[in-house]
Formats: sequence, structure tokens, C-alpha cells
Amino acid sequence: MSSPNAHSLRIVVQHIGTGQRSVYRLVAYGGEGGDYTSRSAEFESLERLLRALRSVAPNFDEASLSLRKDGPETYIVFTGEMELDDSQLSLLGLTDHRQS
Repeated sequence: MSSPNAHSLRIVVQHIGTGQRSVYRLVAYGGEGGDYTSRSAEFESLERLLRALRSVAPNFDEASLSLRKDGPETYIVFTGEMELDDSQLSLLGLTDHRQS
């Protein structure tokens, strides 16, 4: 059973490569009625991203990521649905912003 402050969200992770810098940007959106948006959180390495995801979803499967060695510098690594509460969003570096 979900907690009262849980949000059913779409999680998107994007790899952004710009020359010598590479980051993974995580964004959550959706919620009941689509009224949830968040800031993005950036991770400087795949290891940091995975550590954050596993802090909120211990069974997160790395095999669900679409990692590319060759290809575009910017691409979608992961999309999926997750139910996260406010404390889990905070662990991911995301803040709840309700639209009015």
C-alpha cells in the first residue's frame, strides 16, 4: 500500500555529453492528474546515478538502462514508472513542485 505522500511518477534519465563533460540528468514528472513537476538532478557518473536510484529502489536493475558506447552524445538512458514519496525524491535531489 502506498503512503499518503507517494507520487506515481515517470522517471526519465538522459545522458548528456558535451565534449569532455558527461552527465546523467534525472527528471520526474506526472503524478495524479499530471500535476507534479520537478527540478532535474544531475549526476557526474553512472556510478553516482545508480547509487542514488538504488537508495530509493534497492532492487533497481542496471540492465534496464540503455547505455551506448557509440552514438549521439545526448540520448535517453531510462524511462519508467516509479512510486516515490517526498523523502525518496529528496534523496534523488528532486523537489516537489505542484502546479497551481
